[in-house]
Amino acid sequence: MSEAPDGGVGNSAPDEKTNASELSFSPRWLRYFIILGIPFLALLSIAMSAVKVRGGSLIVTELADRFILNNEVSLPTLLSIVLMLVASQLCMLNYFYYRKIRKTPLNAYWIFSSLVLLGMAYDESAQIHERLRWSLFGDILNGQSWIFVGVPVVLVLGVLSIPFLMSPPRRLKVELVKGATIFVFGALVIEGMGGLYKASIGMDFVYILISVAEETAELIGISYVNLALLEHAARKGLSVNFFDPAGRG
Repeated sequence: MSEAPDGGVGNSAPDEKTNASELSFSPRWLRYFIILGIPFLALLSIAMSAVKVRGGSLIVTELADRFILNNEVSLPTLLSIVLMLVASQLCMLNYFYYRKIRKTPLNAYWIFSSLVLLGMAYDESAQIHERLRWSLFGDILNGQSWIFVGVPVVLVLGVLSIPFLMSPPRRLKVELVKGATIFVFGALVIEGMGGLYKASIGMDFVYILISVAEETAELIGISYVNLALLEHAARKGLSVNFFDPAGRG
């Protein structure tokens, strides 16, 4: 027990609320990851692909697989999944923020974007699109014929998103379009080039380079989307507070 400032007796136990710590994060680390980390992963993937082509022990091959960008169970794939999940949650954060400011049907686009990113994360982990085979298009892209369906889907989503993209804040929407464009360019254009090359030439080292370029573009694109969302949250001073609705200490 201790004496209170007014002469009474006060409790010396500290108040939990006054001792609450504030956690602050800067999006700067993500910018460094885009500039330095992703190119390093791309070069490492090329090196590990060369190691795998040369052959060796099972341990060396398995270790190389963990750092090859185009492999399903690799560190870069895990990073891509995590970034998609984080972007999905940041979109939901924006939904709650803008719904609090002004209720408008356009806010539903944030929920839609969150669900799309969530689906992309699941697809990246399960590799569903790579298992699809569209017999209508034959072997034009040698197992990557899903691109013929992906292109119109992307175009439809782009047209439907025009009202949302034209609404404020314009700066955020422009940055999101940049990131999405880089991602789509890798997922559709570069992967399509890889499919054509594989169908006509085969899976040589040039094909490996094309695959690395594809996955690198996708990783840069989703990282840039996260960067745009994080910098927007920083500009708006968005924060998330956790509290007990029952008021328990």
